[in-house]
Amino acid sequence: MNFFHLVPQVHYGPGSATRAGAALRDLGVRHVLVVTDQGVLDAGVIDPVLKSVKDAGIAFTVFSDLRTNPTEQHVAAAAYLYQSVGCDGILGVGGGSSLDVAKSAAVIIADGGRITSYEDGARAVTGTPPPLVQVPTTAGTGSEVVAGAIITDSSRMFKMHVVAVPAQVALCDPELTLTLPAGPTAASGIDALAHAIGAYTSSERQPLADAMAVHAIALIRRWLPDAVARGDDLRARDQMMTGALAAGISMKGGGAADHAFAHAVNALFDVHHGVGVALFLADAMEHNLPHMPDRFAVVARALGVRSATDDAIALGRAGIEVVRSLVADCPIPTLPAIGVTENDVPALVDKVQSDGFHLGLNPVPVTVDDTRRILHTALARS
Repeated sequence: MNFFHLVPQVHYGPGSATRAGAALRDLGVRHVLVVTDQGVLDAGVIDPVLKSVKDAGIAFTVFSDLRTNPTEQHVAAAAYLYQSVGCDGILGVGGGSSLDVAKSAAVIIADGGRITSYEDGARAVTGTPPPLVQVPTTAGTGSEVVAGAIITDSSRMFKMHVVAVPAQVALCDPELTLTLPAGPTAASGIDALAHAIGAYTSSERQPLADAMAVHAIALIRRWLPDAVARGDDLRARDQMMTGALAAGISMKGGGAADHAFAHAVNALFDVHHGVGVALFLADAMEHNLPHMPDRFAVVARALGVRSATDDAIALGRAGIEVVRSLVADCPIPTLPAIGVTENDVPALVDKVQSDGFHLGLNPVPVTVDDTRRILHTALARS
């Protein structure tokens, strides 16, 4: 038996972010906590969203004390501000970090405690969370359409998977991504590609998600280079937002082995999540290819591989090379550039192996020896 869950309402396309005020009003919100980051505020990306909130007659308080890899302390601070000023709803606006903190704060508001208690569903959310509307400003994480969140446990320096709560409404507006710089555009786009590939090949793959995943792979492969090269190209941004949204809908947990490696690097070197994913996506695909060649042959075709051969392994390898080339053509830093050396391999191995959630989503086991080999190979290639 399969299970598939979606955010009840998804609005996407140019201008959809201006529905934020109406969506909150329809949910009965009178004073909303806006969870965002300072970069989104300073760039003015959030302005049309806040205008719609004002126009709807809804008061708002902004929480923007966030970082690239938010911790349980950021979640606690957001929940505290919500309660101290008397908010009755949450509006997440930003990349995955903002959206994940918004969802996680909703959990604390509903049931109390620390967000670390909710890792991998260890503690259930039994209370009633506040109304939640999510507005992504990147085409990447898909956080707006899934219930899970990734929050760093600062005591362990470990990026944990939190079973949080889904939004009631997701507003996916490509116009909000038009000023996103090339680096974050690339990293976010590769993250979305990894979600789609992971959804199609993970241990939790399912027929209903397959079509969305393959569609997302094709869209992202086609439009990411244009979005990176010409950030003001609304068509490219629109197609990338659609691709990232489709990838987010298709994934149940998010990524597989590539995400376990990425989270290890993110936790120890505090880099953008998508950068970590980009550095290990092809290597994870290579590890999994021999165990499910037919699936990776379909992925290769979606990536644009044109070949007369029916050899699934050969097609899969060609698809992996497409991913390597795509990453190489993007402004993604190398492992040495973010500070990773051979001396860091033992610590990274421990972090990867501790990520039972994402390794559990991988279709085949990733042993300690596999982890060490992949890390050494990635460093040598860098």
